[in-house]
Amino acid sequence: MPGINRFAVCGSGFIGKGLVRQLISQGYAINVLDHNVCPDEFSGKTKWVTGEFADNDNLKNTLDGSEVAYHLVSSTVPGDDTIDPIKELSENIFSTITFLEMCKTCNVKRVVFVSSSSVYGLQSTMPISEGAETNPISSHGIQKLTIEKYLLLYQFLYGIDIRIIRLSNPYGPGQSLYGRQGFIAIAIGHLIKNEPVLLRDSGRPIRDFIYIDDVSKALVLAGIVENAPAIINIGSGRGYSLKQVVELLKEITGNPVLTVPGELRKADIAESVLDVSLAQNGLTFEPQFSMHAGLVRTLQYHGVHTPKVKLDL
Repeated sequence: MPGINRFAVCGSGFIGKGLVRQLISQGYAINVLDHNVCPDEFSGKTKWVTGEFADNDNLKNTLDGSEVAYHLVSSTVPGDDTIDPIKELSENIFSTITFLEMCKTCNVKRVVFVSSSSVYGLQSTMPISEGAETNPISSHGIQKLTIEKYLLLYQFLYGIDIRIIRLSNPYGPGQSLYGRQGFIAIAIGHLIKNEPVLLRDSGRPIRDFIYIDDVSKALVLAGIVENAPAIINIGSGRGYSLKQVVELLKEITGNPVLTVPGELRKADIAESVLDVSLAQNGLTFEPQFSMHAGLVRTLQYHGVHTPKVKLDL
């Protein structure tokens, strides 16, 4: 799609803000829709629409004139224990169909959707490729997969170019230390408060963690690269156990990290590491930040002393 003039970003949370920063740094014009008001850092640099994702007027104001639209809105996270199917269907599935209909109306050419590695569910072969069977074991994963199917349907019926990003576990500056998801962020929050970190199954679960700056660059590529695959894994391609993450935090800070044991929840996956070869070939994407470097930058951002490391942010 040569000569892209304007992007639309729906959802400006942790990942969305990283994407907006990356798009601004590359000189792109951007419309943003979020339920929060525009942060000072983006003032005058974007067209910002404050309102709800499912509102037709908000969507039209955001999508009108945009060639590429990013969908980063979700009301659930993988580890949610409680399920409210009616509310979740309304907030995630039905609102996405409203979004897709407005993409048609506004003649949006390409949609990039941030899905989740949770769509794969329990897998016996690592790393997990895009061709693996999808059997999610959480409501979050089921909703992400359902949205994927609707996106591909709209591609088939109406020719909208669809890019589905199955994202592993993003972390980094800007992620809430006291939210519902993000083991690294939550662990740093507990470290700052000198509170114990919950280690389920003695910290054995293995995750594929990817630094937020790498995520943002991958998302931009998904928006601008021509002839890319419709479904693409984005992760580091390397697994770390939760116990290994805690050990790295100890090493970098030079301080002990208190832990407390816990049991796995029904929706917890013991191991999830993504095969990212398709992203390497189809998007020419290579993660730039090692786990160590990403943790150092995140700790320093939050004011945590890293005595053995000198690294400018």
